[in-house]
Amino acid sequence: MDACQFGRPRVGGVYVIAADQVALVESGTSLAKDRVLLALDELGIPRDKVRWIFLTHIHLDHAGGAGALLPHLPGARVVVHPRGAKHLVNPSRLVESVRAAVKERFPLYGEAIPIPEERICQAKDGDRFDLGGRTILALDSPGHAPHHLCFLEEEEGLLFTGDAAGLFYSGRLIPATVPPSFDLEASLSTLNRLYSLNPKILLYTHFGPRAGREGLSEYGELLVWWVELVKRALGRAGEEEVAVEEVLGELGRAGWPVDDPVVREDLAMSARGAMIYLRRRKGG
Repeated sequence: MDACQFGRPRVGGVYVIAADQVALVESGTSLAKDRVLLALDELGIPRDKVRWIFLTHIHLDHAGGAGALLPHLPGARVVVHPRGAKHLVNPSRLVESVRAAVKERFPLYGEAIPIPEERICQAKDGDRFDLGGRTILALDSPGHAPHHLCFLEEEEGLLFTGDAAGLFYSGRLIPATVPPSFDLEASLSTLNRLYSLNPKILLYTHFGPRAGREGLSEYGELLVWWVELVKRALGRAGEEEVAVEEVLGELGRAGWPVDDPVVREDLAMSARGAMIYLRRRKGG
Protein backbone atom coordinates (compact mmCIF):
# COMPACT_ATOMS: atom_id res chain seq x y z
CA MET A 1 0.00 0.00 0.00
CA ASP A 2 1.05 3.58 -0.63
CA ALA A 3 1.77 5.28 2.71
CA CYS A 4 1.64 8.69 1.01
CA GLN A 5 4.91 9.46 2.73
CA PHE A 6 5.81 13.10 3.22
CA GLY A 7 2.39 13.92 1.74
CA ARG A 8 3.39 12.51 -1.64
CA PRO A 9 2.15 9.43 -3.52
CA ARG A 10 4.60 6.72 -4.57
CA VAL A 11 7.36 7.78 -2.18
CA GLY A 12 7.01 5.24 0.64
CA GLY A 13 5.17 1.96 0.96
CA VAL A 14 4.03 -0.66 3.44
CA TYR A 15 3.61 -4.21 2.17
CA VAL A 16 0.91 -6.63 3.36
CA ILE A 17 1.69 -10.35 3.18
CA ALA A 18 -1.54 -12.37 3.14
CA ALA A 19 -1.05 -15.74 4.84
CA ASP A 20 -2.41 -17.68 7.79
CA GLN A 21 -0.34 -15.28 9.88
CA VAL A 22 -0.71 -11.90 8.21
CA ALA A 23 2.41 -9.75 8.16
CA LEU A 24 3.36 -6.21 7.31
CA VAL A 25 6.74 -5.29 5.89
CA GLU A 26 7.62 -1.80 7.14
CA SER A 27 5.25 0.46 9.04
CA GLY A 28 5.90 3.83 7.42
CA THR A 29 5.99 6.84 9.72
CA SER A 30 3.53 7.28 12.56
CA LEU A 31 1.62 9.62 10.23
CA ALA A 32 0.75 6.60 8.06
CA LYS A 33 -1.02 4.71 10.85
CA ASP A 34 -4.57 5.44 9.72
CA ARG A 35 -3.76 4.63 6.08
CA VAL A 36 -2.31 1.26 7.09
CA LEU A 37 -5.30 0.38 9.25
CA LEU A 38 -7.72 1.46 6.52
CA ALA A 39 -5.87 -0.70 3.99
CA LEU A 40 -6.24 -3.72 6.26
CA ASP A 41 -9.95 -3.01 6.62
CA GLU A 42 -10.36 -2.65 2.85
CA LEU A 43 -8.55 -5.96 2.30
CA GLY A 44 -10.91 -7.64 4.76
CA ILE A 45 -8.08 -8.51 7.14
CA PRO A 46 -9.12 -8.46 10.80
CA ARG A 47 -6.62 -6.48 12.80
CA ASP A 48 -6.13 -9.30 15.30
CA LYS A 49 -4.92 -11.54 12.46
CA VAL A 50 -1.78 -9.46 11.90
CA ARG A 51 1.02 -11.37 13.63
CA TRP A 52 4.20 -9.67 12.42
CA ILE A 53 5.58 -6.29 11.44
CA PHE A 54 8.89 -6.87 9.67
CA LEU A 55 11.11 -3.78 9.79
CA THR A 56 14.07 -3.60 7.43
CA HIS A 57 15.69 -1.01 9.71
CA ILE A 58 14.77 1.56 12.33
CA HIS A 59 14.92 4.82 10.34
CA LEU A 60 11.63 6.60 11.01
CA ASP A 61 10.36 6.44 7.43
CA HIS A 62 10.46 2.63 7.75
CA ALA A 63 9.82 1.96 11.43
CA GLY A 64 8.40 5.10 13.02
CA GLY A 65 4.81 3.93 12.74
CA ALA A 66 5.27 0.54 14.42
CA GLY A 67 4.67 1.85 17.93
CA ALA A 68 1.56 3.69 16.77
CA LEU A 69 0.16 0.58 15.07
CA LEU A 70 0.71 -1.94 17.85
CA PRO A 71 -2.22 -0.85 20.09
CA HIS A 72 -4.51 -1.55 17.11
CA LEU A 73 -2.84 -4.89 16.20
CA PRO A 74 -3.04 -6.82 19.49
CA GLY A 75 -1.50 -10.02 18.15
CA ALA A 76 1.45 -8.48 16.34
CA ARG A 77 5.15 -8.51 17.18
CA VAL A 78 7.82 -6.34 15.61
CA VAL A 79 10.75 -8.07 13.88
CA VAL A 80 13.97 -6.05 13.82
CA HIS A 81 17.74 -6.45 13.68
CA PRO A 82 19.26 -7.01 17.15
CA ARG A 83 21.26 -3.79 16.82
CA GLY A 84 18.07 -1.81 16.31
CA ALA A 85 15.88 -3.30 19.02
CA LYS A 86 16.96 -1.06 21.90
CA HIS A 87 16.22 2.05 19.82
CA LEU A 88 12.61 0.93 19.41
CA VAL A 89 12.23 0.43 23.16
CA ASN A 90 13.78 3.85 23.83
CA PRO A 91 13.74 5.88 20.61
CA SER A 92 15.18 9.13 22.01
CA ARG A 93 18.62 8.80 20.37
CA LEU A 94 17.03 7.64 17.12
CA VAL A 95 14.75 10.66 17.03
CA GLU A 96 17.62 13.07 17.61
CA SER A 97 19.68 11.39 14.88
CA VAL A 98 16.82 11.75 12.41
CA ARG A 99 16.24 15.36 13.46
CA ALA A 100 19.89 16.17 12.78
CA ALA A 101 19.85 14.43 9.39
CA VAL A 102 16.60 15.81 7.95
CA LYS A 103 16.56 19.24 9.62
CA GLU A 104 13.46 21.27 8.64
CA ARG A 105 11.74 18.17 7.21
CA PHE A 106 11.59 16.54 10.65
CA PRO A 107 7.83 17.15 11.22
CA LEU A 108 7.15 14.99 8.13
CA TYR A 109 8.62 11.99 9.98
CA GLY A 110 5.99 11.93 12.72
CA GLU A 111 6.84 10.61 16.16
CA ALA A 112 8.39 7.42 17.51
CA ILE A 113 6.24 5.76 20.17
CA PRO A 114 8.25 3.38 22.38
CA ILE A 115 7.58 -0.31 21.81
CA PRO A 116 7.35 -2.72 24.76
CA GLU A 117 10.33 -5.05 24.79
CA GLU A 118 8.09 -8.14 24.97
CA ARG A 119 6.56 -7.24 21.60
CA ILE A 120 9.93 -7.16 19.82
CA CYS A 121 11.48 -10.15 18.08
CA GLN A 122 15.17 -9.78 17.31
CA ALA A 123 15.90 -11.51 14.00
CA LYS A 124 19.34 -12.89 13.20
CA ASP A 125 20.68 -13.64 9.76
CA GLY A 126 19.11 -16.86 8.46
CA ASP A 127 16.09 -16.84 10.78
CA ARG A 128 12.93 -18.09 9.11
CA PHE A 129 9.36 -17.14 9.94
CA ASP A 130 6.64 -19.59 8.94
CA LEU A 131 3.50 -17.57 8.23
CA GLY A 132 1.51 -20.64 7.20
CA GLY A 133 2.03 -21.31 3.50
CA ARG A 134 4.63 -18.58 3.15
CA THR A 135 8.11 -18.41 4.67
CA ILE A 136 10.09 -15.25 5.34
CA LEU A 137 13.88 -15.46 5.49
CA ALA A 138 15.72 -12.70 7.38
CA LEU A 139 18.97 -11.55 5.77
CA ASP A 140 21.58 -9.41 7.49
CA SER A 141 22.13 -6.60 4.97
CA PRO A 142 24.60 -3.97 6.22
CA GLY A 143 25.75 -1.01 4.16
CA HIS A 144 22.91 1.46 4.22
CA ALA A 145 22.93 0.97 7.99
CA PRO A 146 24.57 -1.66 10.21
CA HIS A 147 21.16 -2.68 11.57
CA HIS A 148 19.57 -3.36 8.17
CA LEU A 149 17.71 -6.55 7.28
CA CYS A 150 16.21 -7.62 3.99
CA PHE A 151 13.43 -10.18 3.91
CA LEU A 152 12.99 -12.88 1.26
CA GLU A 153 9.60 -14.51 0.76
CA GLU A 154 10.95 -17.85 -0.38
CA GLU A 155 7.94 -19.39 -2.15
CA GLU A 156 7.61 -16.64 -4.77
CA GLY A 157 11.09 -15.15 -4.59
CA LEU A 158 9.96 -11.75 -3.35
CA LEU A 159 12.79 -9.67 -1.91
CA PHE A 160 11.85 -6.78 0.36
CA THR A 161 14.87 -4.55 -0.06
CA GLY A 162 14.32 -1.72 2.42
CA ASP A 163 17.04 0.77 1.48
CA ALA A 164 19.78 -1.80 0.82
CA ALA A 165 19.16 -1.63 -2.93
CA GLY A 166 18.53 2.10 -3.13
CA LEU A 167 15.43 4.11 -3.89
CA PHE A 168 13.41 3.39 -7.04
CA TYR A 169 11.42 6.39 -8.17
CA SER A 170 9.57 6.29 -11.50
CA GLY A 171 12.00 3.80 -12.98
CA ARG A 172 15.18 5.56 -11.77
CA LEU A 173 17.49 4.27 -9.08
CA ILE A 174 18.52 6.89 -6.51
CA PRO A 175 21.38 6.35 -4.03
CA ALA A 176 20.41 5.80 -0.40
CA THR A 177 23.68 6.63 1.36
CA VAL A 178 22.33 8.73 4.19
CA PRO A 179 24.13 9.65 7.43
CA PRO A 180 25.50 8.44 9.69
CA SER A 181 26.60 4.90 8.84
CA PHE A 182 26.70 4.29 5.08
CA ASP A 183 29.51 1.92 4.12
CA LEU A 184 30.31 1.29 0.46
CA GLU A 185 32.16 -2.00 0.87
CA ALA A 186 29.46 -3.47 3.11
CA SER A 187 26.78 -2.33 0.64
CA LEU A 188 28.52 -3.99 -2.30
CA SER A 189 28.95 -7.22 -0.34
CA THR A 190 25.26 -7.16 0.61
CA LEU A 191 24.19 -6.57 -3.00
CA ASN A 192 26.31 -9.48 -4.22
CA ARG A 193 24.77 -11.77 -1.64
CA LEU A 194 21.23 -10.70 -2.44
CA TYR A 195 21.90 -11.20 -6.17
CA SER A 196 23.14 -14.74 -5.50
CA LEU A 197 19.75 -15.61 -3.98
CA ASN A 198 18.14 -15.04 -7.40
CA PRO A 199 15.05 -13.12 -6.27
CA LYS A 200 12.26 -12.93 -8.82
CA ILE A 201 10.91 -9.52 -7.80
CA LEU A 202 12.49 -6.66 -5.87
CA LEU A 203 10.02 -4.85 -3.61
CA TYR A 204 11.37 -1.40 -2.76
CA THR A 205 10.05 0.50 0.23
CA HIS A 206 10.69 3.62 -1.87
CA PHE A 207 8.85 2.60 -4.06
CA GLY A 208 7.16 -0.43 -5.55
CA PRO A 209 8.04 -3.64 -7.40
CA ARG A 210 10.67 -4.30 -10.03
CA ALA A 211 10.90 -7.65 -11.82
CA GLY A 212 14.18 -9.58 -11.81
CA ARG A 213 17.39 -9.14 -9.87
CA GLU A 214 19.25 -6.84 -12.26
CA GLY A 215 18.42 -3.83 -10.12
CA LEU A 216 20.83 -5.18 -7.51
CA SER A 217 23.86 -5.21 -9.80
CA GLU A 218 22.77 -1.90 -11.33
CA TYR A 219 22.68 -0.33 -7.88
CA GLY A 220 26.16 -1.62 -7.07
CA GLU A 221 27.51 0.15 -10.16
CA LEU A 222 25.58 3.29 -9.25
CA LEU A 223 27.05 3.34 -5.73
CA VAL A 224 30.63 3.17 -6.97
CA TRP A 225 29.95 6.01 -9.44
CA TRP A 226 28.09 8.03 -6.80
CA VAL A 227 30.83 7.87 -4.18
CA GLU A 228 33.41 8.92 -6.76
CA LEU A 229 31.17 11.82 -7.86
CA VAL A 230 30.83 13.02 -4.27
CA LYS A 231 34.57 12.58 -3.66
CA ARG A 232 35.46 14.75 -6.67
CA ALA A 233 32.97 17.44 -5.65
CA LEU A 234 34.25 17.51 -2.09
CA GLY A 235 37.83 17.74 -3.30
CA ARG A 236 37.02 20.74 -5.48
CA ALA A 237 34.72 22.55 -3.07
CA GLY A 238 36.35 21.79 0.25
CA GLU A 239 33.27 22.76 2.26
CA GLU A 240 30.58 20.13 2.64
CA GLU A 241 27.48 22.17 1.77
CA VAL A 242 29.20 23.75 -1.23
CA ALA A 243 30.06 20.25 -2.40
CA VAL A 244 26.44 19.11 -1.94
CA GLU A 245 25.24 21.94 -4.19
CA GLU A 246 27.91 21.06 -6.74
CA VAL A 247 26.74 17.44 -6.78
CA LEU A 248 23.13 18.51 -7.25
CA GLY A 249 24.11 20.87 -10.04
CA GLU A 250 26.02 18.15 -11.87
CA LEU A 251 23.10 15.75 -11.52
CA GLY A 252 20.68 18.37 -12.80
CA ARG A 253 22.78 18.95 -15.90
CA ALA A 254 22.75 15.17 -16.46
CA GLY A 255 18.95 15.07 -16.39
CA TRP A 256 18.31 13.87 -12.85
CA PRO A 257 15.00 15.16 -11.36
CA VAL A 258 16.66 17.50 -8.85
CA ASP A 259 13.80 20.00 -9.16
CA ASP A 260 11.56 17.51 -7.34
CA PRO A 261 11.91 18.58 -3.68
CA VAL A 262 11.69 15.04 -2.29
CA VAL A 263 14.31 13.68 -4.68
CA ARG A 264 16.52 16.71 -4.16
CA GLU A 265 16.52 16.29 -0.39
CA ASP A 266 17.13 12.53 -0.70
CA LEU A 267 20.14 13.23 -2.92
CA ALA A 268 21.45 15.96 -0.62
CA MET A 269 21.23 13.66 2.42
CA SER A 270 22.88 10.85 0.49
CA ALA A 271 25.70 13.17 -0.57
CA ARG A 272 26.28 14.10 3.08
CA GLY A 273 26.26 10.43 4.07
CA ALA A 274 28.81 9.60 1.38
CA MET A 275 31.02 12.43 2.65
CA ILE A 276 30.90 11.01 6.18
CA TYR A 277 31.92 7.63 4.74
CA LEU A 278 34.80 9.20 2.80
CA ARG A 279 36.09 11.08 5.85
CA ARG A 280 35.80 7.95 7.99
CA ARG A 281 37.75 5.90 5.45
CA LYS A 282 40.42 8.58 5.10
CA GLY A 283 40.77 8.78 8.87
CA GLY A 284 41.13 5.04 9.10
